[in-house]
Amino acid sequence: MVTGISQIKKSLQSALYRFFYKIFIDQKLNNFIGYILLSFLAVGLGYLFAIKTTAGIGVAAFICSAAILIVCITHTQWGLYITVIYSFFAYGFSRFFFNDEFLTGVPYDVLILVTLFSFFVKKISLKNTVNQFIHTSVAIATLALYFFLLVELFNPYTHSFDGWYQTFRKALDSLFLLFIAYTVFENPKNIRNFLTLLFIVCTISGIYGCIQQWHGLFDYEIAWATADSNRFGLIFINGEFRKFSTMPDPTAYGIIMASCGILFTIIASNQKKLLIKCVIFTGVIFMFLGLAYSGTRTANAMAVAGLGMFMLLSINKKNTRIFAVVSGLIFIILMYGPFYGNATINRFRTTFSGTNDESYKVREVNRAFIQPYIYSHPIGGGLCTTGAGGLRFNPSHYLAGFPPDSGYLKKALETGWIGLILICVLYFAILKNCIRGYFEADNPEKKVIFAACCAFFFSFYIADFAQDAIGQITDTVVYYPLIAISLRLRDTGVKEKMQKNVIEKSENPNLLYS
Repeated sequence: MVTGISQIKKSLQSALYRFFYKIFIDQKLNNFIGYILLSFLAVGLGYLFAIKTTAGIGVAAFICSAAILIVCITHTQWGLYITVIYSFFAYGFSRFFFNDEFLTGVPYDVLILVTLFSFFVKKISLKNTVNQFIHTSVAIATLALYFFLLVELFNPYTHSFDGWYQTFRKALDSLFLLFIAYTVFENPKNIRNFLTLLFIVCTISGIYGCIQQWHGLFDYEIAWATADSNRFGLIFINGEFRKFSTMPDPTAYGIIMASCGILFTIIASNQKKLLIKCVIFTGVIFMFLGLAYSGTRTANAMAVAGLGMFMLLSINKKNTRIFAVVSGLIFIILMYGPFYGNATINRFRTTFSGTNDESYKVREVNRAFIQPYIYSHPIGGGLCTTGAGGLRFNPSHYLAGFPPDSGYLKKALETGWIGLILICVLYFAILKNCIRGYFEADNPEKKVIFAACCAFFFSFYIADFAQDAIGQITDTVVYYPLIAISLRLRDTGVKEKMQKNVIEKSENPNLLYS
């Protein structure tokens, strides 16, 4: 009797599971039950908005969030796209609706984890993908670095688990994002879709920064900029507000506009269809204008360095030589043209003033002062011990409050010269993968993407010398997917070459013994 009841329960549970899976996962509520549910929701929300507006907004937000999570679980590719869109506009959303008190990092973590969970929900076989991924030099260097960050938990000089956790959590998010993107970009169509989406969100962000410049900051943005004295000092320079668009600050805005401007300039310069070329160049203009209005001198150096890397990589092409001449003329005009009253151009010129710049001198003094600490601490002082993070999580630490003013210096202080070496090895592996992929590729479209990615990465590594350039969600959602693109293109290139060799040997048996 008991056995019969348990069998009935199991059969009912199995039937219910199949029913709900069919209704919500397979058919995605595109059925009679879904129509009834949506009708009730529409009536209920209308009533709440009319009677209790706050409750209605809360319920609507919950439903939208649930819908987004369902999309991320059922469609890995869309999960990646939603994460990119969210990262670009979350800070602007927070400033407008929540006076910058919205915890933008929490939804980002949730989106990454839910998108990663989609692999298990859809029961995708990842054995071959994981095997390919972990055998790339970039993945090996990345895993070695993350293992070292895990070991930093036992650093005797750090005093806070929370500080280590915050840094390591971001590192894990980046690793998950890299793997998600690597899995999604299994075919050229998905890569093109991602680049299209990235172009759209970058252009929107660039246009909004131009609106801020031409129209002036909106009231809520001025209130945000002036609410904190330190923030105001960084944003308001020479009688003018630096523009930040939808990003967390002008520096993040300038860096992402510079790097993506480089990326799409290279893609557009090699585009054969005139209409598409014009559309991309129009978007690039807004990106570079946004870069200029951000007043971020590091971003100016990024643009010059990234485009210079592209010219060096493909200098044998006529189009590149023409592009180099035009770019050189524009640079000379901006540096030495008779424009003296424009604050944007003046700030651009100070980027390349070298040792004459006062802030550069201060940074050099700070670096010289702290170098003995780096030499005497091979594993550093611990994660999140410098700058504002150090004051928050490790207030009694020797490095707390020290302004590293450089990604390399920060890594050397927090992870020691061993950690700095691992970072440099990873950067080298990424650039090497792009350069080798560029010269190995026979497909012109692949060559262009490899060149664009190489210039993009090189510009970031230059920026890391003056800023902690890689780490905010606004740049990680671009940086790591582009690494995944370069890895995927290299993998497919190697496979194509192997298949070509097999075909040639099968057609000519004499090659088998060569």
